[in-house]
Formats: sequence, C-alpha cells, structure tokens
Amino acid sequence: MAKKKRITKKDLDKIERAAKRAAQKAAGALDGRFRPRVVKNKKKYTRKSAPPPEE
Repeated sequence: MAKKKRITKKDLDKIERAAKRAAQKAAGALDGRFRPRVVKNKKKYTRKSAPPPEE
C-alpha cells in the first residue's frame, strides 16, 4: 500500500492562489479592462523634463 502524500503549506498556497485566480478570471479581471495600479519607486532617480522651447 502506498504512503499518503502530505499536503504541505507550499501546496496549500498553490491551491489557494489558483482558486483566487480562477475567481478573478470569472469576474473578468484579466480581460484587459482593468489596469494594474503601480506604486512608483521613490528610490529610483528621475530627471526633470526640460521645459518646451518658446517661439
């Protein structure tokens, strides 16, 4: 008789994430209508853009 496979936390996490993703797909979250909200990284250096030339 084969040993029973134990469900690890890693496996449980995978199952939960898959279920959550399936629910999001059903709600239409992944069909391109929703944009992800990205928090800008404040540690990265950005230059200020030059003002437009006056004519």
